[in-house]
Amino acid sequence: MRDEDIIGLVIMLVIGVVVLAVYIGLIVLGVNMAKRKNRSPHWMWFAIHPVGLIVTLIVMACLSPLKRCPHCAQTTQALARLCPFCGYDYSTGAFMPQQQPVYMPPQRY
Repeated sequence: MRDEDIIGLVIMLVIGVVVLAVYIGLIVLGVNMAKRKNRSPHWMWFAIHPVGLIVTLIVMACLSPLKRCPHCAQTTQALARLCPFCGYDYSTGAFMPQQQPVYMPPQRY
C-alpha cells in the first residue's frame, strides 16, 4: 500500500466515526426529549433509518408535553384540570372520584 492510500483510509475512518457519533448523539437527544415530555422513548426505533431519525426528532419537538397523574400514574395533556382516568384534580391536589351513573328505569306512560 502506498502512503496516499493509508492516509485516505485513515481520513475515511475518521469521517465514519464522526458521522456515527453524531448519529448516535441525535438518537440520545431524541430519547432525552421524549423522556422530558413524558412521551415513550420507543419512538426512537424509527431512528434506525436516517429519514426516520429526522422525522422522529421533528415530531418530538412539535408534540406538547404530558403530565403524569400522581394518583393513578396515567399521562394526560399538560393543560388538563382533571385526570380522565381517576378524577384527580390537579389544581387542588385532591382526589375526586367520578360519580357512577345511577340506573333509572324507563318511564311508562
